Amino acid sequence: MAEAIKEKKSKTYFAKLNKCPVSARKMRPVANLVRGKSVEDALVILKTTPKKGARFLYKLLLHNIDNYKQKSKSGLRIEEAQLYVKTIMVNQGPALKRFISAPRGSANPIRKESCHVYMEIGSKAEEMNIKTINKVEPSNNTEE
Repeated sequence: MAEAIKEKKSKTYFAKLNKCPVSARKMRPVANLVRGKSVEDALVILKTTPKKGARFLYKLLLHNIDNYKQKSKSGLRIEEAQLYVKTIMVNQGPALKRFISAPRGSANPIRKESCHVYMEIGSKAEEMNIKTINKVEPSNNTEE
């Protein structure tokens, strides 16, 4: 079972960003901009988006491309592989809890939210090769 999980992880190209100092509520709209887009388009979108979360997703996408270069056994260049953002998930992370002094000796809470981001990229060229390999050709055997 562990070997099956290891085999599956070796075929997927993913990167994770934990405890990103942006709230999940602010990160999700930026993630929605690049979901399903090609890697080249996603890099341009993230570079030009004026949101704090876009910087973190841009770096995460670059790390994910490097992971593809290291793990890929097909030998295809990035342009030939037709990489795209297959999955991107933004989940809530831990919150830093602080207090600020308030009038009359009281304190007001401050919650600094964070998020976890999981991004997976896929290669359309590799998926096409897998589909053509796994396609079963009908046999023309006529037994009488």
